[in-house]
Amino acid sequence: MCEMQLEVDLRESDATVELTGVDEFTRLAVTVRGEPDPERTAAALAGWGVVDGDHVWLDIGVLEDAVRRHPGRGEGWLPQFVSMIDYAESKGWVDSDNRRVRAHRELVGAAG
Repeated sequence: MCEMQLEVDLRESDATVELTGVDEFTRLAVTVRGEPDPERTAAALAGWGVVDGDHVWLDIGVLEDAVRRHPGRGEGWLPQFVSMIDYAESKGWVDSDNRRVRAHRELVGAAG
């Protein structure tokens, strides 16, 4: 795993969202598997943030809490998380309220 990801799976009738790469703080992305469906994607991510074109504005507090609770996270993760958010802010990828960070949304493939 080379990046922290929210993996959205639309291939089943009930969409799922899973956080992976919780020890990777150099890239952040949202991947979407299945037939592209903007409404289902937005609904699946409603608790995480807001879809905006090819990006998702993720709630930083929700993301931080998910990493904190994830069984796969390592020790010393919080300073790395803060550094990731600080870097994103320096690039203009954090909203003006410092509540959301922008992640690229990647379509992985259609159901098959």
